Amino acid sequence: MKRFRDPSLTLSLLVAGAGLLAGLALHFLAVYLRDYGPQGAGFSLRGNGALIVLPLAAVVLLAGELYCASRRSWLGIVLLPLAVFLGMFVIAGSF
Repeated sequence: MKRFRDPSLTLSLLVAGAGLLAGLALHFLAVYLRDYGPQGAGFSLRGNGALIVLPLAAVVLLAGELYCASRRSWLGIVLLPLAVFLGMFVIAGSF
């Protein structure tokens, strides 16, 4: 019996897993910057300055969406934002 393998489903699940890991990494980066971030004469990434990580999350999400669209992995386009959101805000808690 031959098993049916859909490459777009495999790619979608891989992209969702990578999005979850990227969301967790961005969450821990934001928490680290909130607590121990650099500060200088005119700037500080401590406290609310750690929110600079959010535009980085948008760039990661856009890159993943474009990759999924180029591979015609439509399920990945749907799952990636959910996975990044879960990684950044739900699994490890809020900032």
